[in-house]
Amino acid sequence: MGHNTFSVESYRQARKLYDVTDDANVTRKAEEKARRTGQLSEIVDPAINPIRFSKIRLDPHQKKWIVTVGCPMDIEVSCDTTGSMGGEVDTEMATLPQLYEAVSQVLPGYDPQLCLGIFGDCEDRFVMCRPQFEMEAEKIVNYLKEMAPQRGGAGNNGEDPQYAMFARAYLTDAYTNHIGLKGYHFIVTDEPYHHSLTRDQLERVFGDEIFDKELKSFSKNIPSLETMVKELKSKAHQFVLVLRDHRHSNTIDRWRKLCGEKSVIVIDSTRQLPKVISAIIGLTEGTLDITDLKEHLGDEGNAKLISQLSCIDIGAQAVLRHNLPHPVPKADDIFLHKEDIWPIQPGETVEEDDESEPSDSIRYL
Repeated sequence: MGHNTFSVESYRQARKLYDVTDDANVTRKAEEKARRTGQLSEIVDPAINPIRFSKIRLDPHQKKWIVTVGCPMDIEVSCDTTGSMGGEVDTEMATLPQLYEAVSQVLPGYDPQLCLGIFGDCEDRFVMCRPQFEMEAEKIVNYLKEMAPQRGGAGNNGEDPQYAMFARAYLTDAYTNHIGLKGYHFIVTDEPYHHSLTRDQLERVFGDEIFDKELKSFSKNIPSLETMVKELKSKAHQFVLVLRDHRHSNTIDRWRKLCGEKSVIVIDSTRQLPKVISAIIGLTEGTLDITDLKEHLGDEGNAKLISQLSCIDIGAQAVLRHNLPHPVPKADDIFLHKEDIWPIQPGETVEEDDESEPSDSIRYL
C-alpha cells in the first residue's frame, strides 16, 4: 500500500470498480443523492474533518521508518462547476491519467498528491466539495464520482471560490510547508469572485464547530480576501486559470488585482489543464525550461499562452529548495520517528529506540 502510485491500468480498474463507464454524467448518482438527502458524501464534504492532509509516506523498517515513494507534492485544483462549466468533473475524470502523468514528468522523485475539488456560489445548496489529497487512482476516481456540482447555479456575475482558497490557506496540513517548500493551488473559472468571507458562510461550509476547533484565532476577526491570499501564497504557488469568456469583461482584471498579474493565466479550454498545470509546475520547480514550453504544450500551446507562462516566477521553488537546511527527502531515506520532519542525515549518529519494531500492518499515509 505504501508504494502504490497512479497508473493507467489502476485508473481503468477503478472506473470499472465504481461503474464509471461513461465520460458523461460521472456525478449523476452523487447529485441525485445530495438532492434527496441534502448532504454531500463525507469524502468530499469540507465540513467533515475539515483539515486536508498531504503527508510523506513511510513504512516500518528495522525499528525506524523508510520513505516509500518520495517527498509529497500537494497539488490542489478547485474548479468552477456552475453554468457552462457544470460538466467539468466529467472532464477531470476523463483527463485524469494525462494530468497525473504530466505532473509526474515535471516532479521527478516526488510523490504527486492530488486534491481535485469544485466550487459554486453561496446561493447554491452546496458551496464547494473538497476531498483529501490522494495519489492512488482508486481513491481519486472514487472522490470524483462523489462530487455534487450545482451546474446551473443560483447566483450570477460571480462565484465563491474564495472559500476554496481559504481552505488551502488555513485548513491544510502539508508536508511541503513543514520543510520550507510550497505546494500548488489552482482555481479554474470563467467568472469573477465575490469579495467577501463571512463567519456565517465559513460555518456553513466547514461546519458549526470550525471556530471552536480549527479556527480559534479567527473567532472575532475574519481575514480579508487580501490577507487570505497573502497567507495562501506563503504556503502554495497560487494560480488562477481563467477560461477566455467575453461575457464578463472584468473577470481577468479582477483576478489580477487580487492575486497578481503573474498568477493569472488565460486558457481556452479545460482540456488544456493537464499540459498547462504541469507546465506551470515544471517552470516553478525548474525542471522545465522556457525553451521547452512549445514542445511540452504540444497542440495545447499557442503564442499567447506561451507568453503568459513565460512571465510566471520561474524557478521559485528551486530557490526555496536551495535554502532548505537539508536535501529534499527521497525514496529509501530513513526517518527515526514517523513524526519527524527530516530523515536521518548522512553521518548523523542516532540512538536506537528501546521499543520493539513497529508492526508491519502500520502505514503512515
